Amino acid sequence: MNLAPLFYFLFFCNTWSSGSKEVTFTGNLNFSLDKSECYPSLEMNLEFPMTSSEKLATASWWCDTTTEYAWLGFSYDVEDCPSQVEMVKTFTWMKQKKNARYVRTYGACDQPSFNHNLIAAASKAQVGVYALIWFGFSGDSMWRKRKDNLIGEIKKNSLAPYVIKAVTLGSEPLYDGVIDVEALTQELKALKFKLAPYEIPLTISEMTYGFQINNDAPSIFELIQIVSLNVLPVFDTDATTSDKSWEFVKFCIEYGKSHGKGKPVVITQTGWPSNKDEAIGVKAVTDVEQEKKYFDLLNDHCHDFKEQGVGWFSHIYSEVTLSGWGVVLEDGEEKFKFSPLTTC
Repeated sequence: MNLAPLFYFLFFCNTWSSGSKEVTFTGNLNFSLDKSECYPSLEMNLEFPMTSSEKLATASWWCDTTTEYAWLGFSYDVEDCPSQVEMVKTFTWMKQKKNARYVRTYGACDQPSFNHNLIAAASKAQVGVYALIWFGFSGDSMWRKRKDNLIGEIKKNSLAPYVIKAVTLGSEPLYDGVIDVEALTQELKALKFKLAPYEIPLTISEMTYGFQINNDAPSIFELIQIVSLNVLPVFDTDATTSDKSWEFVKFCIEYGKSHGKGKPVVITQTGWPSNKDEAIGVKAVTDVEQEKKYFDLLNDHCHDFKEQGVGWFSHIYSEVTLSGWGVVLEDGEEKFKFSPLTTC
């Protein structure tokens, strides 16, 4: 996130309150899943069908979106280009220790083998992936190469439709001003066409403010298939302590529901930092206790997430990759006891 524009956000958001080896899997071409056997499952490991068919991984493979509420997983920074081995270890820990169902990538790794390694690691750990095409903040066109690399891997990797739950074109691209609505609309149209044979939904991760400053960007809402929101209440003008954040979270969910017109809503980034940033209001209290209390607050509202059918990703997995926001420290220990609910 480019933090400079957050000063404008603080003012505006006051309105809310009124070299990898090929991994081979065995399986059957013809298969059907019982309703209790869906991917990603917290109860069992599923066998991946061995096929190159583009349209086999239909909605019947994936768990029903309406059942995927509360905590979904971590937002996971990949800029250091973690190896397949490292990702298998990390994703397995997320799944086995915290009941993560998904990993949402953040940042970018431009190594040619990365997308292959990501898909292989996620399949081994039995988690799904929200794959992000990262724009960055420099205004260059590297994101186009990242998009092409991801699409290329999806086309040639028969596991991709079974592992990639959604492709995300940008994290706060409108808020950060890296692309305008008209250009983003055209890019989404083209990318949606390319993903259609694989039945992989398309989305963007954006703050409500990013939509609001663009007249709610109706053309974007029309094209995306999942409404992915970055919800960071610490940046609200009136933010004080994290336990008082629910009205902000609720506003963002209602905004996404209203403009998404029935499309699934997922919170792709949310959290509360343990350190102070220059863009955070003077009244906001930021320390480890507040970070923990924020996630406790989300747990307390598990039934609200269930009622709305909304899941959320904690931002971010590692303290090393984004100081103040991480759950896990450099030594692998948790900064605080992190016990997110996945059901209630």
